[in-house]
Amino acid sequence: MTGAAKGGRDIVAYFAGHLAHIANGDDGDRAGETVTVKPFQLFERVHRALVANKRYLDNLVGIWAYPPPGDPDDAADFYFDQVIDRVISGRPGTPTSADNLAKFVASLALAPWAGKSSAASLWKAIVQGPETRKRLPEGKAIFEYSNLILKCLDATNRPYAEVIRLGLCPREWLVGDGAVGVNTLKAANGFIKALKGAMNDDLGRRPSEAELQAAYAASPVPGSADVAAFARTPLGAAALARIAGRDQTYVVSFDAISETIAETVSDDNSPPMDGAEAGAHLEAAVVGRAIASAERDLLVAILNGVSVAEALGANPFLRRRIKAEFNGDVSAFVDDLAGRAARFAAREL
Repeated sequence: MTGAAKGGRDIVAYFAGHLAHIANGDDGDRAGETVTVKPFQLFERVHRALVANKRYLDNLVGIWAYPPPGDPDDAADFYFDQVIDRVISGRPGTPTSADNLAKFVASLALAPWAGKSSAASLWKAIVQGPETRKRLPEGKAIFEYSNLILKCLDATNRPYAEVIRLGLCPREWLVGDGAVGVNTLKAANGFIKALKGAMNDDLGRRPSEAELQAAYAASPVPGSADVAAFARTPLGAAALARIAGRDQTYVVSFDAISETIAETVSDDNSPPMDGAEAGAHLEAAVVGRAIASAERDLLVAILNGVSVAEALGANPFLRRRIKAEFNGDVSAFVDDLAGRAARFAAREL
């Protein structure tokens, strides 16, 4: 797997360098010491690179599961929106990788530039900078440019790659009301990896109860009380269906795409908060009547590493509510609670 891992990381780094060279005007007439960046023309060149380069199309855009994209152009457009122009959020007061990239681009201005040196995404960091800028020579400067782009890609490529790694369709799991968070996707892939091991890679069949239990004990998915609860979630059901219905799409997806994911990602990629840090946000949700105070306490406990069962053991109000309103299904309650808190946070941001 070492060769595959190296190849996977190489393709992401190579694309980062390619994007830096395109933005630097190196894919056309290299004459002159300046380059004029026109967003739509730049988009056309990036899109064409994603579609025309088979390595990019297969190993970045990826082989989708169901439903397949209409054509390579459609898939590349979606990749652009969900990775290259994906918002990179971070901790308040701390620059994100997109901010650092924007600062670098701003430094290429020919004269003092009055624009912002911060940005929401990798793409905006490049195109919102000065229109006419210094062209970078080959060497250290262009390497720095590509490395800053790579740091953005390592953050934004992860959720997209995690979905394809599961053999699923990014369009179904990254957008809309059913969008799944990156931490859940990572945990789901950890479980599937453990399950493949428990099944000795004998895929294309339904795993046994013992195999499911062993895999979940080794790699549980937060928010689901047990493997049965995870299997009832839309994501769990879809991932297990792909294991049972093994096909070429799934095999290529996992083996090729999983290795494009960086082992470590900088803190600007919306790192999980602990209970103390999340307290103010959850308190606002209580005031806004999105969640109850007892639910806030439960979420804080979970964020601090307390198991759901232990946290509920100290909360008789919620135990009674789960029994009355959710027919005793703890996983369904936790999913509902997390959804209400997330929707409130999205409205407030």
